[in-house]
Amino acid sequence: MKQHLVPWFYAAAGLLALPAVASAQSQAYTNSTVNVRAGPAKDYPVVTQLPGGVPVTVMGCISSYAWCDVAAPNLRGWVYAGRLSYPYQGSNVPVMNYGVVIGLPIVTFSIGTYWGNYYRGRPWYSQQSRWAHHPPPPPPRPGAGRPPG
Repeated sequence: MKQHLVPWFYAAAGLLALPAVASAQSQAYTNSTVNVRAGPAKDYPVVTQLPGGVPVTVMGCISSYAWCDVAAPNLRGWVYAGRLSYPYQGSNVPVMNYGVVIGLPIVTFSIGTYWGNYYRGRPWYSQQSRWAHHPPPPPPRPGAGRPPG
């Protein structure tokens, strides 16, 4: 009987631990007041503004780790990664410098799909063509994605 209980117990414990691990892996916090934008650049429309200390789920970042796609209840948008902190090894580290180390995924931005999924009905939704040919984000700056030091 013990042989059957032990594997079941470990399997159940592992399943219970998975949601906590998965959600903690992408949980970041705003480190100051941030504009949540409709795309990965400072000239996209502002979706909303969040104060410092707000938890957000990082869905992924562009390849330079300069902008990250974030989600919160009833919210989806892009935040400049310099305004996001992530708990890592006992301290809060900047997502912009630690994105690779943390293991945040690289994502791309497609305005039609993204805006169609999250911004229908917004006043600027019908102006997609204004941003459709937005230049790509700048290439990674030297040292981006690596911890300082």
